[in-house]
Amino acid sequence: MDKKSWYEFINTQNDDRSNLGFDYEGKIFEKTLSNPVLDGDSNRMDILASMEKVVYNWFEAAKYIKNYFNYTVPKDNKYVR
Repeated sequence: MDKKSWYEFINTQNDDRSNLGFDYEGKIFEKTLSNPVLDGDSNRMDILASMEKVVYNWFEAAKYIKNYFNYTVPKDNKYVR
């Protein structure tokens, strides 16, 4: 688990973030692929589940790239749109 620093805790304890976006973890292929593909055999579902972890990490990495070039936000900000 990622520990927050005291400074980050103090600065963000009163944040009221209502529009955090969709949580894609575990739902990427469920939302993008058609039902005949998802209703396949268990081997196909296992392969898609392992691929989904990689694709989710790509989505999360894109958020950190946005933070790297935006110098007005902290580098570990997780609330990038």
